[in-house]
Formats: sequence, structure tokens, C-alpha cells
Amino acid sequence: MVTSSFLRLTASVIFWNRNRCNCFIKRACSTNHPVEYVEKSKSHVVETEAEKKFKYVMSKVPQPVVVVTTAKESNDDQLIKRGVTCSSFTSVSLKPPIISFCMNRPSRMHDLLLQTELFAVHVLAKDQVDYGIHFSKASLNGKNQFEEIPHIINKQNLPIIENTSAVLLCNYHSVTTIGDHHVWYGLVRNAVVNNQSEEALLYYSRSFHSIGDEAFMQAFENKTLPFKDWTHEGHLRLAWNYIRLYGKEKATPLIREGIQRYNEENKDKIKHGYNETITQFYIFHVSEAINRYGHPDITFEEFLRLNSHLIDPQLPFKYYSLGVIQSSHAKETFVAPDKQTLV
Repeated sequence: MVTSSFLRLTASVIFWNRNRCNCFIKRACSTNHPVEYVEKSKSHVVETEAEKKFKYVMSKVPQPVVVVTTAKESNDDQLIKRGVTCSSFTSVSLKPPIISFCMNRPSRMHDLLLQTELFAVHVLAKDQVDYGIHFSKASLNGKNQFEEIPHIINKQNLPIIENTSAVLLCNYHSVTTIGDHHVWYGLVRNAVVNNQSEEALLYYSRSFHSIGDEAFMQAFENKTLPFKDWTHEGHLRLAWNYIRLYGKEKATPLIREGIQRYNEENKDKIKHGYNETITQFYIFHVSEAINRYGHPDITFEEFLRLNSHLIDPQLPFKYYSLGVIQSSHAKETFVAPDKQTLV
């Protein structure tokens, strides 16, 4: 899409979820809280009319984007830190102050929270879209989620992300399981408001599949997406979301016009202008990949894992010579490949 972004890969690490298993068992954790793992069906469940209308109504309700963090010491005295982007954050009671949030089942974060019974709820600022995306990805075993996230460790050994709009320090109150989510309730012990941070990041849900995707798309369309997040992966995420929502034909002008608007908003940072051929090239490949792996519950990270060719910097040059793809004509209109056809 933007030449410089699509011809080089982002330097940041992409976290893959290589360790998911389709079979789960029911057990109890070390603190004797019940932990239930359920098998995630791969078959598509047909939505009822009421469910469709419910999703539509909820898509009109703005939600804050929050990241919940917790930590515990391991057997070798190392601190196991974990965070997760959560949906449906809300206040439940003022006296006593109780909040709630939801997370998908199954969840390793849920297991860790049952052991620690302490957590911090961070209300992200509108310029922290990347944090919402980062903590919405499943972390690999042994991977430090906080390695590149500015944070401190407080007296309770909780990871506190810096410069968020607000932080609520909570104790475990209760947890229940409803449908496909765990609903957590936290008793607020302290709260910190950052009056110098940006206003809170909000999102309007489209598909209820990924709060990270919702935050990304909302920020992109509002032209508030930080330029550091406008990477090759960001372009692919944009195309993946639009094509899944609207289909290739209707998504194409939305992708094109969205990129052009964003580029214009950030013209002082863009080194290479819009390229119509590269845009159409990746729209084709993302659409083809969606058709092959079109399960409605697949995440963007799983989609990339199944289609790793999309992040290969040499992919365009398997179809185009450098002179053709970087020509002024290719920037203005789609030019057919000169090496091999798109099939």
C-alpha cells in the first residue's frame, strides 16, 4: 500500500500463538479456584436474529480500552508478568467501589489472576493504540510481554504501564463464567488519574472478535493512529478487517481512500507516496488468503501465522520487476505483473 511500508517489514517483533491446543480439561488451580477449560468449536454457529440485533445495538456503544495486568514470583524468584486487553469494562458499585471486566475463555491470564488475586486496570490513552493491540495478542510461554512496554513494578509487584489515562489497583472480589467469557469483579483499593495524559482511548465494536482490531480501526479512521503503528503489519491488518467486513469489491475503495487520507494527515512523515499497484496487489493476496482461511473466529495473528508469505518482503518481487512496481504509472493505476500473473 504505502511503498516504504510494504517493501520493508516492521522491526518490531510479531508475537505468534504457536501453542494453542484444541482439547482442554477441567481442573482446579493451586489456590483451589475452579478453572474450566472448554473446547473451542471450529464449526460456525449460526446467529439468531436476536443475537445479530444485539451486536448491532452494542456496536453503537463506545467502550474504553483497558489493559489488566498482574504478576507473581516463580520458583526461581523471577517475576511472571502478564497483561491482557479486556472488553466490557464498567463500574458496578460505588459503595464499595467495584469494577468488572470480561475476558475470553479459556485464558491463561484468568488462571494467573486466580492465583494472585491482585491486578491493575489501565485505562489507555488515545495515543496508546499499540498497547491495546499488543496485549490483545496471545503471549508465548516464557515470552516477556513487557519487554518493550514502559512500566514500573509497584509495592504489590504489579506491573504499572506508564502514561495511561488512569490506573485502578484492585483486589479480587469474585469471578463468574457466563457464556464464552469469564466476568471478573475487582474491589478498587486505590486509583491514580493522569491529568497530563491524552483523553481515554474509545472503540466502537464491529465484530466482537478482537478489541485490538477495533481500537486499531477506530484510530485509523479517526486519523489518530500513531505513525509508528503504520507498518506493513498495520496495512495488512487494515485490509484484513475491511475485506472481512465488506468483501473485496466494497472494501477496495475504503482501503484506498483510507490510506490516502491517512497519508495526507501524515505527509510530513511519509517518505514515499501512495502506490495503487502495491495496494491492489496486497488486497488481492489478503482476499485470497481470507477465502482459504475464512473461519469467523480466526484472529489476525492466527491469520498471519497461516499466511506467512504476506510478511515476506520479497513477495512483490516474485511478480514484479523493481522498475515496473516503482514506476510513476504503477503509482497512479494498477499495472499487471510482468513476471507471473495473479491467480
